[in-house]
Amino acid sequence: MALKKTLVVIGFIILTVLHFDFWWFDQIHPILFGFMPIALWFQVLVGGVLASVFLYFAYKVIWPDIPENFEE
Repeated sequence: MALKKTLVVIGFIILTVLHFDFWWFDQIHPILFGFMPIALWFQVLVGGVLASVFLYFAYKVIWPDIPENFEE
């Protein structure tokens, strides 16, 4: 269980580092689909898609199992 928690913490650190995009911060071009800069698309990818997948993985890995007689 400690390895799983360590993997979740490492994943959280990686997502945090990816959130601060230093490489596209000052660039306006290229404009994707004619209206959004690439840095904003990157934030949508990291913040929306990757964070959702990561949180689902963290939920499945870390959350304890619900006992059979929970409602009793």
